[in-house]
Amino acid sequence: ITIVIRQLPDALGFELPAGAGHDPLHLLLHAATHPGDWHGPSIVVAVAAAALIFGLRRWPRVPASMIVIVLAICAAWLFDLGSYAIAAVGAAPPLALHLGLPDLPYQEWLRMAELSAGMVVLIFAESWGSMRTLALARGDRLDANRELMVLGACNVGAALLQGMAVGAGFSASSANEAAGARSRLAGVAALAVTGAALAFALPALPLLPRPVLAVAVISALWHALSLRPLITLWQMNRDRALLVTAVGAVLMFGVLDGMLLSIAMSLVVALRRFSQPVVRELGELGTTRNFIGLDDHADAAAVPGLLIVRPEEPLFFASAERVVSDIVQRAGQHRPLNAVVLSLEESSDLDSTAVECLIELDRRLAVAGQRLVLARAKDPVRLLLQQFDPSGLGSTDRMYWSVADAVQALRTRPEDTVPAR
Repeated sequence: ITIVIRQLPDALGFELPAGAGHDPLHLLLHAATHPGDWHGPSIVVAVAAAALIFGLRRWPRVPASMIVIVLAICAAWLFDLGSYAIAAVGAAPPLALHLGLPDLPYQEWLRMAELSAGMVVLIFAESWGSMRTLALARGDRLDANRELMVLGACNVGAALLQGMAVGAGFSASSANEAAGARSRLAGVAALAVTGAALAFALPALPLLPRPVLAVAVISALWHALSLRPLITLWQMNRDRALLVTAVGAVLMFGVLDGMLLSIAMSLVVALRRFSQPVVRELGELGTTRNFIGLDDHADAAAVPGLLIVRPEEPLFFASAERVVSDIVQRAGQHRPLNAVVLSLEESSDLDSTAVECLIELDRRLAVAGQRLVLARAKDPVRLLLQQFDPSGLGSTDRMYWSVADAVQALRTRPEDTVPAR
């Protein structure tokens, strides 16, 4: 949508006044509220180009946009479209490719460092979104590391040749797919055509009317202007606030600033969710070895003398204190209580704050005469606790691979007698 809106000044033949906002929302608002600024001849050329591209689509193998661009250049030369005030692409700077490192002053390096962070986010988000969308549509499989390595290598090459940042742009990817690309040979063909254009057609390129170029870009993206992905995400009833924020931010502030704002909000939402974990109390399901939430399953029964809990989010610095306080409060209300089983299946690792909180929880329960054991602790967590609390939570009789094993051990240990059911 953003790319299409940015084609409106060329397609309608108007220029934004000085000081006007260049973000998509202001641009669309200006186009809609200032029809007097529209340029009639430019609109006629744009409509003619759109009609010809649409008419040629009945033959999918025909490169409609390329044919229209060539015809437009010929028409501009034959009929002198510039005399009708129809803007043209204009002269391009001559090619000057040479390998070398940029020679910039210190302040420019600092400025480039600031911009590069945003460019990495933009290239990654747009490129991965384009690749993932096309892969899902065609049933292809992606190797994220391989794709990102290629993007990195291309950008290093472009930088050493004083080129622009390289990415799998949505407009170019959509145009490639719309033209019938099915394999990597499409990239080879595009390279050959681009090289031929630079070698032989570059002198004619300045004659290309800008309205025709705008229509070609819009045509490449038109089939991708579908609300279905947004509707599907909305129907999931997940991340609705992020969806609205991302769409609104990109339209109001542009792609780069909008994406950065959306990513920042995503991190804030994730941090908020992780820092407010739900601690679920578990019960035994009949004679099975399954332990499930007591609040959600009426057929689950609490084990007498035991409090079995599971944080629903990973333990880390923002959530550990809250989880420990919740467990201590539940332990104080649970009578009689001999032991607490803490399932750590959601935590692949622990930071220093989480380790300190677990050790503190063990001490507080010990003061009350209650034993703390851990269940489903993953290897990094086990190794960490064995290193920093070997005689406590890190001991082998305090960590179990499953909740069922922990409960069985507590039932059979003579020093921690738990009433049998």
